[in-house]
Amino acid sequence: MEARGSLTVWIDEGVLSAWKNKQKTGKRGASNTYSDLALETLLTLKTVYRLKLRQTIGFARSLFELMSVELDLPHYSTLSR
Repeated sequence: MEARGSLTVWIDEGVLSAWKNKQKTGKRGASNTYSDLALETLLTLKTVYRLKLRQTIGFARSLFELMSVELDLPHYSTLSR
């Protein structure tokens, strides 16, 4: 059987548990909501599939829905910083 058009993605439990930033900066203002690991994961998807920022968030959202993973995703402008 051929697997043309098939997409398989593995996301480690460590990535899922470290998605939100739990560290406080100790500086004025709000701390980052998402961890560096979360942003790097999304930017990797962007680079590998040659997507624009909004497309990356939509692609990740659909992947997470297919995997039945409930994670908040950052606004696309967060990836551009």
